[in-house]
Amino acid sequence: MKTTTLTAMRAIYESDPARTRADRELLLKTLGLTDCQEAARPAEKLVAFEEAAKRLNRTTRTVHLLARRGVLRKAKMPGCVRCAGVLASDLDALLAQMVNGIPCEEGVVSSEK
Repeated sequence: MKTTTLTAMRAIYESDPARTRADRELLLKTLGLTDCQEAARPAEKLVAFEEAAKRLNRTTRTVHLLARRGVLRKAKMPGCVRCAGVLASDLDALLAQMVNGIPCEEGVVSSEK
């Protein structure tokens, strides 16, 4: 089936008041419409530009420039125009590279732990 058809079916099954929650989950799982990967993956923590600048001991302008160069990934909150920051995992990886003396390459932040 097409992705749009599956999405429509999922929306219909999730909003069906005649079915219990367990019935809907079983039916969606049987049809392969569950988001197991999204549910298992924790949400990325977002760090404000000001907080990232404090942690790096730099200015917010430097953090914005690092995001523009691709060293840090910039993220926005859904539905917000001004609420943005960098991913905490990228910031931690950059700090680890700085501590170890590894030069950071443009667009490359290793997240190995």
